[in-house]
Amino acid sequence: MLKIYKYLIIIIIVIIFSLAFTGSHIVQSVDDLAYAVALGIDVGDTEDLKVTFQFTMPSPSGESGSGKSSPAVIDTVEANSIDSAINFMNAYVSKEINLSHCKVIVISEEVAKRGIAKEIFSLMNKVQIRPDNHVIISTCSAQKYIESVSPSLENLVAKFYEILPRSGEYTGYTVNGELGDFFTKIVCTTCEPCAILGNVVSNGTEESSGGSDSSESEMVSAKNGIENIGLAAFKEDKLVGTLTAEETLAHLLLTNQLKSCNISVPDPDDESKKIDLFLTSNHTAKVQVSILNGTPFVKSHLTVNAKLASVDSLSKETSPESSEQRLKKVEQSAEHYLKTLLSNYCYKTAKEFHSDIAGFGRHAIHNFKTSEEFDEYDWLNHYQDAFFETDAKVTIKSGFLLTGT
Repeated sequence: MLKIYKYLIIIIIVIIFSLAFTGSHIVQSVDDLAYAVALGIDVGDTEDLKVTFQFTMPSPSGESGSGKSSPAVIDTVEANSIDSAINFMNAYVSKEINLSHCKVIVISEEVAKRGIAKEIFSLMNKVQIRPDNHVIISTCSAQKYIESVSPSLENLVAKFYEILPRSGEYTGYTVNGELGDFFTKIVCTTCEPCAILGNVVSNGTEESSGGSDSSESEMVSAKNGIENIGLAAFKEDKLVGTLTAEETLAHLLLTNQLKSCNISVPDPDDESKKIDLFLTSNHTAKVQVSILNGTPFVKSHLTVNAKLASVDSLSKETSPESSEQRLKKVEQSAEHYLKTLLSNYCYKTAKEFHSDIAGFGRHAIHNFKTSEEFDEYDWLNHYQDAFFETDAKVTIKSGFLLTGT
């Protein structure tokens, strides 16, 4: 009888494993899917939205490692929503659309100004869309932005989209605006969302719809392509303004997102000249917020290190005493530059944008006993009344460069 039970148990186990590994579930080959690496959202001509899909075509196996760029296919469809656009595109292309490899969501300024909460919520509700997708607000149409992408140093356009927005960590010119972070800040009570500001460069000139202040940005001389310089500021889900490259640097410093960058400060002995400094941030920006007679007062102190990158006018000095004095002057010039930059950024976001994209609100919570009191105060609407006091401490190293040795 014991042997019968053993055989019965073995038979049951075999049946269970057989059912588990049978082809009862659907297996879908990668060749049956169309992978979208970028989505563009514009205002439609006949429908509410015009959605652009950029697909990559897998290279033939024989061409792997050949160094050729993978071909891209760009299709556009008009629909009332993103979901409807995907359905329409599924009916048009020969493969099922898959968004698991999507890297960027490009939204035109025209769409962003009227509000994009519906689109952001729809994208976040999709399992295939990852929260680390980059949100780019294009000064031209999203379709034109995507069509203008022509990476010269990267074979895979998906890889290009993935690494390009991260340049802000070592340039200070843009933010690493992610979809998940944008979604969180739309519903947050202590801060407002922001996104990457994108632009099209054509034949050495920047093309813009007029929303961004490209005159203060560095002019790029290149063939047709795109650039991500600046920041798009939002009030809730609506675009309210843009920041230049320098103002974006201030945002990164105050939010402790900058690793390093180069800045040019006035020469203390000749204001017509500039001195280049290589700035390294220790993520030590300190912010204090107090409520005075119902009005926010924000104090920020920044501590950074720097190295001299160009010191032609200073290297003539050979006296150690003179060199030390000149170094002190450069430090003071850099501190004044950063202090003014931070102050202008704070007042612009408060008085012009009425948007706390730096998240000062999280430092204001300690002024209230309960979260209900903070919600009743309505920080995001009081931010426009805020006053600011900024300070910066710069320590310049590599002083040996001043002596020309």
